[in-house]
Amino acid sequence: MHVDVALGPPRQYHENLVVVDIFRSSTSIVTALENGAIEIIPCHSIGRARILKRRLGEGTLLVGERKGITPKNFDLNISPSLLIQERVGGRRIIYCSTNLIRVVSKYMNYARHLIIGGLVNASAVAKYLKKLGLDNITIIACGYVPDNHVSLEDVIGAGAIVSRLGEGDFSDTALLAKLAYENKDWRGLILQSRTAKYLRSIGWGMDLELCLREDISSIVPILSGGVIKGVRVDE
Repeated sequence: MHVDVALGPPRQYHENLVVVDIFRSSTSIVTALENGAIEIIPCHSIGRARILKRRLGEGTLLVGERKGITPKNFDLNISPSLLIQERVGGRRIIYCSTNLIRVVSKYMNYARHLIIGGLVNASAVAKYLKKLGLDNITIIACGYVPDNHVSLEDVIGAGAIVSRLGEGDFSDTALLAKLAYENKDWRGLILQSRTAKYLRSIGWGMDLELCLREDISSIVPILSGGVIKGVRVDE
């Protein structure tokens, strides 16, 4: 398997993708599915998300953020601390985010496989990729999409998956991400990152540690038919 890590959304379309957004969408989507959400509908536009909510009815949750702030008339921010079983269990979620959903929306009509990965499910994602037996995989470290800013936490999150794949044909950027993750100080460095500082400044600093937990879920979120559903990877 050839593995590449893209530092931000790649210009070319790729068939097999893992999208990584550590703060906070990767963690939040895994958390919601782990806590019983039926499915997650990615929606890149806040206006379209509101229209979709009216069409689908009150049983659907509108979850999202723009630059970390909860949009008007949304039910919940994307904080994993909010996506508890009592709120999301048995519910359909319409989901908007500044970074991950914009990336997902860009490639969802072209990718054969599109998976959401993070630290919380890194081992499950690696196992799932091995089971698929793909020739090529591109892991997208989202970064801050509006200005193509590379985010340290997403590079390290991608590296966590690469590290768990074991042997493989890794590109230079995949090796760079792997090296960043295997640095014993990676956790402390992430907490000094631009995104971590910003989340603290807007009152979501409590999410940082939640997003840095490793392998707490065996759920692999997979895009299929325009919605994200969870597949549980057996140990």
